[in-house]
Amino acid sequence: MKTFRTKKNYLIRIIAAIFTVAAVFSALIFFALHFYNSSISYTSSGFAPANDILNNPYCGWYDMFGYTISDACADTFDKRTQDYIQKSGSTRLVLLEINLKNFNNTELSDNALAQIDRIFTMWGESPHAVILRFLYDWDGKAMQTEPDSIETVKLHMRQTSDIVNSHKNSIYIMQGIFVGSFAEMHSSHYMDTNSMTELALLLDSLIDDDIYLSVRTPQHLRTIFKTADISKLKSDGHRIRMGLFNDGMLGSYIDVGTYGPENYHFSDEEYDKKGNRSQEIAFQDELCLLVPNGGEVVLDNKYNDIDNAAKDLASMHVSYLNNAHDLAVINKWKKQTYTDPDGDSVYNGMSAYDYVTTRLGYRYCLLSSSFEHKNNAFGGSLQITLKNEGFAPSYKDFDVELFIIKDDNSATPTDSYSAAANNTDIVYSENLTEKYPASTWTPGKEINLDISVPLLQIKKAGNITKVNNYSIYLVVRDKISGEIIKFANDASYNDYGYYIGSLKI
Repeated sequence: MKTFRTKKNYLIRIIAAIFTVAAVFSALIFFALHFYNSSISYTSSGFAPANDILNNPYCGWYDMFGYTISDACADTFDKRTQDYIQKSGSTRLVLLEINLKNFNNTELSDNALAQIDRIFTMWGESPHAVILRFLYDWDGKAMQTEPDSIETVKLHMRQTSDIVNSHKNSIYIMQGIFVGSFAEMHSSHYMDTNSMTELALLLDSLIDDDIYLSVRTPQHLRTIFKTADISKLKSDGHRIRMGLFNDGMLGSYIDVGTYGPENYHFSDEEYDKKGNRSQEIAFQDELCLLVPNGGEVVLDNKYNDIDNAAKDLASMHVSYLNNAHDLAVINKWKKQTYTDPDGDSVYNGMSAYDYVTTRLGYRYCLLSSSFEHKNNAFGGSLQITLKNEGFAPSYKDFDVELFIIKDDNSATPTDSYSAAANNTDIVYSENLTEKYPASTWTPGKEINLDISVPLLQIKKAGNITKVNNYSIYLVVRDKISGEIIKFANDASYNDYGYYIGSLKI
């Protein structure tokens, strides 16, 4: 009996000790949490907007250069290409016109194909993305120089497609379907509905999906796919990638034949007509959130006066323009002044030319950041708001990443992104590419990034015994080149990206 009571008392003492330890541990956790939570603070960086010309990839003004392919050796155009690359200067886009007229009734020779491959190789080593146009004419006489048979055009498409696909990292867009004067899909033996559709769909089947295709008018696109319903174009089994190139842009009420003069009701039965200007711009407003649109502004007239042009370029989501056509319009823009409806905008008072330059394509501007931390929680939420102030989205899904850096580490970011990503400064990073794809950052709209931040994990990675300061950076980076996409803010950036704010834990 005594033994039983002894064991019972011993068990009671053990239980009491456990409760005592638990109480002490709970108290320690409470005081640790109190200290932990009371030490958390966030200071946002100031995000001053700027009207700088950013010169980001895949958008802006483009240069144009031409080659007439021959049966000479592969390096025939090396010197010319080097000169072209030097002339192209700081532009990020180049339109290469590859003239195949010397082979208009025969297959392309091995030397001809080698020339084309070498041209693409040399341009691929430059900082330019290539807009590509194969053609048989650049004198407005396609009916005289095109192949006598559509089968030869198809053969040339098949012969060149493997070379084009092998350079998909540098070839951004292919314009046209090889035929027509200047390859602009008019004045051709092969622009009847059946021939045009046959060539366009063959090219679509041959060219890698990473390369965008473009046709001359919205009417062409609707005719090829037999619908005016853009939602159907998005659900045809693969991503829509056929955009537009308008080489009569802002040239008249009908953009020099791009549109029609009268209102036309689009339907699934009647999709192959030209709508009037307002209808076709509305069509592009939807379509060109998905695919690129660009070309040439032509013929000085009221439609390219900057007040009108700014509205239409934004609605058409134009991301690239020829820097040499039409100089009458371009020089007019250099003399005109842009007046923003919002008088205190950073763009107000710029030359019309500089205004258009800043807005071609995508243009990301950081607006604000904040941090929310719930009491007694080991996590927080970082909100970053930015806006795409360009005419268009990006049609490339850039890498989007967040870095949190421990401030009191003596190491500094290096010039190498891979080295920076492995640097011991980094206590936390998160890839946001899939959750917030840049291709969905709609022009004119704010983009809100809501990012969960594991504070305890960061605390452990830094110094658990004392309060530390951490810098937060956001970077948007081209997947192919690794180039940082510049923001329209008066702020510096380093290998980690743009400074967002400081977190104290």
